[in-house]
Amino acid sequence: MKKTLLIVSFLFFCKNLSAEIIIFKDCSSDKYSYEKNDYTLDLKKEMMTREFIYTEKSYKELKLNDISTKKKNTTTKGVAKIEGLIVSEIAGYPAFYTQLIFNELEKSIKIKTVLNNTEGVSLISKCQEIIKYKEQI
Repeated sequence: MKKTLLIVSFLFFCKNLSAEIIIFKDCSSDKYSYEKNDYTLDLKKEMMTREFIYTEKSYKELKLNDISTKKKNTTTKGVAKIEGLIVSEIAGYPAFYTQLIFNELEKSIKIKTVLNNTEGVSLISKCQEIIKYKEQI
């Protein structure tokens, strides 16, 4: 009995020493096309890293409206796991803000926009694959 209790305690301790990393891979959009569009969510560090490369066509279209657009970029945001979903930190001002919502079951990324307390949620990407890693600390 003591041996079983010791093993269970050890496994519980080891489980708490692992951090989960989730990758939303090969994400596509109705508006833009990408050569690469991946989101890496490190839940221990509470950080999302997005790496993307636009296709030449999307890059040219976006560059017409904003000359600061880059063909290839990496961005980061804070994230938290809330009620089974992973949400990004809020970006914007009190009257208008946005937030990303990651859903592992649907393999989707949605954007929540709030303008003067009116909320809207739209699909921005569907991903081909979700990869989960358990990192041992």
